[in-house]
Amino acid sequence: MPRTIHIAVLDVDIPPRTLYETHGLCSAHFRNALQNAATRLNALTGSDLSIAVTPYDIRGGHYPDFRHLRKTQPPVSENSIDAILITGGAPGVYEIDERPWMRRLAKFLQTVFREYPAVRIMGTCFGHQLIGHALVDSAGDVYVEKCPLGREVGIHTVQLNREFIDAFPLALGNLPDGQLKIQMFHGDRVMVKGTVSGVLPETAAVSLPSPWMNIGSTPICPIQGMYYPGRVLSVQGHYELDAFGMQKMCLEFAPLLGWTDSKLGLFLEQVGVDYGRPDDSGAFALAAVCFLAGE
Repeated sequence: MPRTIHIAVLDVDIPPRTLYETHGLCSAHFRNALQNAATRLNALTGSDLSIAVTPYDIRGGHYPDFRHLRKTQPPVSENSIDAILITGGAPGVYEIDERPWMRRLAKFLQTVFREYPAVRIMGTCFGHQLIGHALVDSAGDVYVEKCPLGREVGIHTVQLNREFIDAFPLALGNLPDGQLKIQMFHGDRVMVKGTVSGVLPETAAVSLPSPWMNIGSTPICPIQGMYYPGRVLSVQGHYELDAFGMQKMCLEFAPLLGWTDSKLGLFLEQVGVDYGRPDDSGAFALAAVCFLAGE
């Protein structure tokens, strides 16, 4: 039976002009990545799933109407919103006291999570960090900080949590050694009080309050995503961006962040050339669609 998953994508920032001219807003990047993943899922399972996206300009105060959020399973209306996705963005979540739009967004997420359990919530980069602040931090133990060990830019390897892999075996079960290679562009990280602030040992694991799950880690970012079964999925990396998009991000932010030519060159080398997609963005996008579909 055909099924459409309707996602409200909350655009919290705009991409570099050169990226926008070729690929559109951040919401368009997610639409393309998730639609492609849905096509792969259909081929693998024989299902008939499609993805529909409605973008919302959060900085402009444009939010989904609560009356359109799904409250039942299955939804009453074909136009019901099945999921909320918060995009990446440049601001730091720790700036929330000075940014009214961010406080409003956090309250919106809390309302959706509390009152609309049939609506799934997703976030990437900034969206992942805001979820940590707004939804996971119930006891003041989870926080967002500027990473004292530097930035992760380009393709980095995330050691996934085996329990998370087992939740999405179709998408993640064949990753070598349970490692996910994904494009990144961030200098902030989600942390838990009591976590070592230095480079994380390979054998270390950072836990979140149950039923939340830390999806995986890198040496300098111990919480690379968060999973609440059937409710929430976030990730620090950018499965919606390829090397072309990440190159444009680097070129845009290099002068703003004061990067030297040598540092920019190192980051561009880490981003790589987009021939053959040497990352696992497709695998994570497939996991995201499986999460949305309840697979």
